[in-house]
Amino acid sequence: MTDTPCPHCGEPVEPRQLVCLNCGGRVALRERVPLAREPMTMVAAVLVAVTVLGAVLFGFAISELTSGDGDEETSVARQEPVATPEAPAVVSGTKQEQEQEEPPQRERKSGVPGWPKGLTAHTVVLVTSSDRAAALNVAKEARATGLEAGLIPSDPYNLGTGLWIVYSGRFTTREGAQAQAGQLADRYPGAYPQLVQSSQ
Repeated sequence: MTDTPCPHCGEPVEPRQLVCLNCGGRVALRERVPLAREPMTMVAAVLVAVTVLGAVLFGFAISELTSGDGDEETSVARQEPVATPEAPAVVSGTKQEQEQEEPPQRERKSGVPGWPKGLTAHTVVLVTSSDRAAALNVAKEARATGLEAGLIPSDPYNLGTGLWIVYSGRFTTREGAQAQAGQLADRYPGAYPQLVQSSQ
Protein backbone atom coordinates (compact mmCIF):
# COMPACT_ATOMS: atom_id res chain seq x y z
CA MET A 1 0.00 0.00 0.00
CA THR A 2 1.22 3.55 -0.78
CA ASP A 3 0.77 6.68 1.23
CA THR A 4 -1.85 9.16 0.09
CA PRO A 5 -1.77 12.93 0.63
CA CYS A 6 -3.84 14.52 3.38
CA PRO A 7 -6.81 16.32 1.80
CA HIS A 8 -6.18 19.28 4.14
CA CYS A 9 -2.42 19.88 4.16
CA GLY A 10 -1.05 17.50 1.54
CA GLU A 11 1.26 15.61 3.91
CA PRO A 12 1.46 11.84 3.15
CA VAL A 13 -0.74 9.66 5.34
CA GLU A 14 -1.07 5.90 5.52
CA PRO A 15 -4.22 4.34 4.07
CA ARG A 16 -5.45 3.18 7.51
CA GLN A 17 -4.64 6.45 9.28
CA LEU A 18 -7.77 8.21 10.61
CA VAL A 19 -6.22 11.57 11.47
CA CYS A 20 -3.36 13.47 9.79
CA LEU A 21 -0.39 13.60 12.14
CA ASN A 22 0.67 16.95 10.66
CA CYS A 23 -2.51 19.05 10.74
CA GLY A 24 -4.90 16.87 12.78
CA GLY A 25 -7.50 16.83 10.01
CA ARG A 26 -9.71 13.82 9.45
CA VAL A 27 -8.54 11.55 6.64
CA ALA A 28 -10.98 9.84 4.27
CA LEU A 29 -11.50 6.13 4.94
CA ARG A 30 -11.89 5.11 1.32
CA GLU A 31 -8.94 2.73 1.37
CA ARG A 32 -9.51 1.22 4.82
CA VAL A 33 -9.55 -2.57 4.75
CA PRO A 34 -12.91 -4.00 5.94
CA LEU A 35 -12.89 -5.83 9.28
CA ALA A 36 -14.07 -9.00 7.58
CA ARG A 37 -10.78 -9.18 5.69
CA GLU A 38 -8.66 -8.86 8.85
CA PRO A 39 -6.84 -12.06 9.87
CA MET A 40 -8.92 -13.83 12.57
CA THR A 41 -6.37 -16.35 13.82
CA MET A 42 -5.34 -14.37 16.90
CA VAL A 43 -8.93 -13.37 17.79
CA ALA A 44 -10.09 -16.97 17.49
CA ALA A 45 -7.23 -18.20 19.67
CA VAL A 46 -8.07 -15.65 22.39
CA LEU A 47 -11.76 -16.62 22.33
CA VAL A 48 -10.93 -20.33 22.64
CA ALA A 49 -8.55 -19.67 25.55
CA VAL A 50 -11.14 -17.57 27.40
CA THR A 51 -13.83 -20.24 26.84
CA VAL A 52 -11.62 -23.06 28.14
CA LEU A 53 -10.53 -21.03 31.18
CA GLY A 54 -14.14 -20.15 31.97
CA ALA A 55 -15.20 -23.80 31.76
CA VAL A 56 -12.38 -24.87 34.09
CA LEU A 57 -13.24 -22.18 36.65
CA PHE A 58 -16.93 -23.02 36.46
CA GLY A 59 -16.24 -26.72 37.01
CA PHE A 60 -14.02 -25.94 39.98
CA ALA A 61 -16.70 -23.71 41.53
CA ILE A 62 -19.35 -26.40 41.09
CA SER A 63 -17.12 -29.05 42.68
CA GLU A 64 -16.45 -26.78 45.67
CA LEU A 65 -20.15 -26.08 46.17
CA THR A 66 -21.24 -29.70 45.86
CA SER A 67 -18.47 -31.24 47.96
CA GLY A 68 -20.06 -31.83 51.38
CA ASP A 69 -18.54 -32.55 54.74
CA GLY A 70 -20.48 -35.79 55.08
CA ASP A 71 -17.37 -37.95 55.03
CA GLU A 72 -15.73 -35.93 57.78
CA GLU A 73 -18.85 -36.04 59.92
CA THR A 74 -19.11 -39.79 59.39
CA SER A 75 -15.49 -40.35 60.35
CA VAL A 76 -15.90 -38.23 63.49
CA ALA A 77 -19.03 -40.12 64.45
CA ARG A 78 -17.21 -43.44 64.06
CA GLN A 79 -14.46 -42.27 66.39
CA GLU A 80 -16.87 -41.50 69.21
CA PRO A 81 -16.03 -43.47 72.33
CA VAL A 82 -18.37 -46.26 73.29
CA ALA A 83 -19.18 -47.00 76.90
CA THR A 84 -17.00 -49.89 78.07
CA PRO A 85 -17.52 -52.30 80.97
CA GLU A 86 -14.94 -50.25 82.90
CA ALA A 87 -17.02 -47.09 82.32
CA PRO A 88 -20.69 -48.00 82.74
CA ALA A 89 -23.19 -45.19 82.41
CA VAL A 90 -25.59 -44.54 85.26
CA VAL A 91 -29.19 -45.45 84.51
CA SER A 92 -31.35 -44.19 87.30
CA GLY A 93 -34.96 -45.09 88.02
CA THR A 94 -37.88 -45.95 85.77
CA LYS A 95 -38.90 -44.09 82.64
CA GLN A 96 -41.38 -42.04 84.66
CA GLU A 97 -38.64 -41.06 87.14
CA GLN A 98 -36.29 -40.14 84.28
CA GLU A 99 -38.94 -37.90 82.78
CA GLN A 100 -39.25 -36.15 86.12
CA GLU A 101 -35.47 -35.63 86.16
CA GLU A 102 -35.46 -33.62 82.92
CA PRO A 103 -33.51 -30.34 83.09
CA PRO A 104 -35.24 -27.00 83.64
CA GLN A 105 -37.29 -25.49 80.81
CA ARG A 106 -34.59 -22.87 80.08
CA GLU A 107 -32.03 -25.55 79.24
CA ARG A 108 -34.49 -27.64 77.19
CA LYS A 109 -35.14 -24.69 74.88
CA SER A 110 -31.46 -24.55 73.99
CA GLY A 111 -31.38 -28.27 73.20
CA VAL A 112 -28.69 -28.86 75.85
CA PRO A 113 -29.66 -30.59 79.12
CA GLY A 114 -28.59 -29.62 82.60
CA TRP A 115 -27.77 -32.01 85.44
CA PRO A 116 -30.59 -34.36 86.57
CA LYS A 117 -32.11 -33.38 89.89
CA GLY A 118 -31.11 -35.49 92.86
CA LEU A 119 -28.28 -37.28 91.01
CA THR A 120 -24.76 -37.63 92.35
CA ALA A 121 -22.39 -39.19 89.84
CA HIS A 122 -19.03 -38.85 88.13
CA THR A 123 -18.78 -37.11 84.77
CA VAL A 124 -16.17 -35.79 82.34
CA VAL A 125 -15.66 -32.03 82.28
CA LEU A 126 -14.95 -31.00 78.69
CA VAL A 127 -14.76 -27.21 79.01
CA THR A 128 -15.07 -24.66 81.82
CA SER A 129 -15.80 -21.04 80.92
CA SER A 130 -17.15 -17.86 82.47
CA ASP A 131 -18.89 -17.12 79.13
CA ARG A 132 -22.21 -18.98 79.08
CA ALA A 133 -22.77 -18.43 75.34
CA ALA A 134 -19.36 -19.86 74.46
CA ALA A 135 -19.85 -22.86 76.75
CA LEU A 136 -23.31 -23.47 75.31
CA ASN A 137 -21.87 -23.51 71.78
CA VAL A 138 -19.28 -26.09 72.83
CA ALA A 139 -22.01 -28.27 74.35
CA LYS A 140 -24.13 -28.02 71.19
CA GLU A 141 -21.18 -28.95 68.99
CA ALA A 142 -20.37 -31.92 71.21
CA ARG A 143 -23.98 -33.13 71.03
CA ALA A 144 -23.97 -32.70 67.25
CA THR A 145 -21.13 -35.24 67.04
CA GLY A 146 -23.04 -37.78 69.14
CA LEU A 147 -21.65 -37.07 72.60
CA GLU A 148 -24.01 -37.05 75.59
CA ALA A 149 -23.10 -33.50 76.58
CA GLY A 150 -24.76 -31.02 78.92
CA LEU A 151 -24.22 -27.63 80.55
CA ILE A 152 -24.37 -26.74 84.25
CA PRO A 153 -23.49 -23.68 86.34
CA SER A 154 -20.64 -24.27 88.78
CA ASP A 155 -22.05 -22.52 91.85
CA PRO A 156 -24.91 -24.89 92.84
CA TYR A 157 -22.53 -27.87 92.68
CA ASN A 158 -19.58 -26.25 94.52
CA LEU A 159 -17.40 -26.48 91.41
CA GLY A 160 -16.31 -22.86 91.33
CA THR A 161 -17.82 -19.38 91.20
CA GLY A 162 -19.45 -17.81 88.15
CA LEU A 163 -18.44 -20.60 85.76
CA TRP A 164 -20.27 -22.71 83.18
CA ILE A 165 -19.24 -26.34 82.84
CA VAL A 166 -19.72 -28.48 79.73
CA TYR A 167 -19.85 -32.12 80.82
CA SER A 168 -20.20 -35.47 79.06
CA GLY A 169 -21.71 -38.64 80.49
CA ARG A 170 -22.63 -39.84 83.97
CA PHE A 171 -20.67 -42.68 85.60
CA THR A 172 -20.96 -44.62 88.82
CA THR A 173 -17.18 -44.67 89.39
CA ARG A 174 -14.33 -42.21 88.93
CA GLU A 175 -12.48 -44.88 86.93
CA GLY A 176 -15.29 -44.94 84.38
CA ALA A 177 -15.18 -41.17 84.00
CA GLN A 178 -11.36 -41.28 83.78
CA ALA A 179 -11.53 -43.80 80.94
CA GLN A 180 -14.00 -41.60 79.07
CA ALA A 181 -11.78 -38.54 79.60
CA GLY A 182 -8.86 -40.44 78.10
CA GLN A 183 -10.89 -41.32 75.02
CA LEU A 184 -11.88 -37.67 74.56
CA ALA A 185 -8.41 -36.24 75.21
CA ASP A 186 -7.64 -35.71 71.52
CA ARG A 187 -10.73 -33.57 70.97
CA TYR A 188 -10.79 -31.96 74.42
CA PRO A 189 -7.20 -31.84 75.74
CA GLY A 190 -8.25 -30.48 79.13
CA ALA A 191 -10.97 -33.10 79.78
CA TYR A 192 -10.93 -34.54 83.32
CA PRO A 193 -13.20 -36.62 85.58
CA GLN A 194 -15.31 -34.82 88.16
CA LEU A 195 -17.79 -35.84 90.84
CA VAL A 196 -20.98 -33.83 90.59
CA GLN A 197 -23.11 -33.90 93.71
CA SER A 198 -26.80 -33.16 93.70
CA SER A 199 -27.66 -29.55 94.39
CA GLN A 200 -30.98 -30.59 95.93
